[in-house]
Amino acid sequence: MFKNNTSFNNSFFGDFAYEPVIERHPEHLLVLIKKWVNFKGLNELLSDCYSKEGRRAYQPEMMFRFLLIQFLYNLSDRETIERVDTDLICRWFVGLSLNDDLPHFTRLNTFKDRLGQERFEQLFNRLVKACREANIISDELRIIDTTDQKSKVNLAKLKKLFKKDDDDNNYIDRHSPDQDARCGRKCLGNKRWYGYKASTLVEPDTQIVTTVETVPANLSDSHLARSVVEKEERMIGSDIEDLGGDKGFLSDDTRAVLEEKGINDYLIPRKNSKKHMAGKDSIGFHIARYKRSAVERVYADLKRKQGLSRCRYLGIGKTAIQNLLAFTVYNLKRITKVIKVRIEAGILSPPETMGVLSPFLAG
Repeated sequence: MFKNNTSFNNSFFGDFAYEPVIERHPEHLLVLIKKWVNFKGLNELLSDCYSKEGRRAYQPEMMFRFLLIQFLYNLSDRETIERVDTDLICRWFVGLSLNDDLPHFTRLNTFKDRLGQERFEQLFNRLVKACREANIISDELRIIDTTDQKSKVNLAKLKKLFKKDDDDNNYIDRHSPDQDARCGRKCLGNKRWYGYKASTLVEPDTQIVTTVETVPANLSDSHLARSVVEKEERMIGSDIEDLGGDKGFLSDDTRAVLEEKGINDYLIPRKNSKKHMAGKDSIGFHIARYKRSAVERVYADLKRKQGLSRCRYLGIGKTAIQNLLAFTVYNLKRITKVIKVRIEAGILSPPETMGVLSPFLAG
């Protein structure tokens, strides 16, 4: 079913050739990820996405590592293959020896299509669940927030070609190549964009993103809390104690789901509001309000380094895959930092073998 990858371990051009480079760069992010996150089990987990007949395919674990490099450095498919071919640590990270051929760049997109949104969501959730089981993150507090993403659509061109007159306000929906995208607006500054929102829950102490959901930009924040809270409970098994966030998420439905789940409502209230005020004078509320700034750092990093502010693809399905990969890469960065700090502080013992986390093993 999959191609053998014996040359990496069984020839001079395999792992041995990389040792001097790895020893000189022990703090490189890819070195730390490979050291502390065990990818064993990924091939078996994704084997049902492949046919048992026909030509042997590249191993899913290797292809997934290619995608991690792509989103770590915000590269195109073609640039990713070139980066792995010319960067020794990247080549070592994916598991190729110096004389191994690389897959054609089109295989990356084929791999994304083969897995689809559901499988990438499964991989993201497994990583978060492994963090929870290893006590890297806790269930104590989640911060909810959203960030805007501009669609891969040339709005100026659509306006020039299809807008009939000043009263024609539907020309985008009629002719847009991205029929899932919608126009969104933020009250602060009256910011408008056409595309999507990435809705997330974040564990603020580690800044690890625990839930991601991609929605059209016109969906109000006040309708998002139920879906992300229930999604984390269902997919990760979390028992969230407190929920913080800004006033945009306040609604009767939000209050209802928090009461149903026994979660403390620490969302910031609107000025002069008499609703949703229970618990807003507690120490827990002020702690949640203070920690909310951690989410802004998450989004700033993702927009600057992983290109989260713009969609790579058309359609909500592929945009969801983009977001899941971007947040997976971001979480791996945070996980390596947390593990490193805890080992240095003596809170966590260094692993005797590769991997503190094994998110992809069966069970």
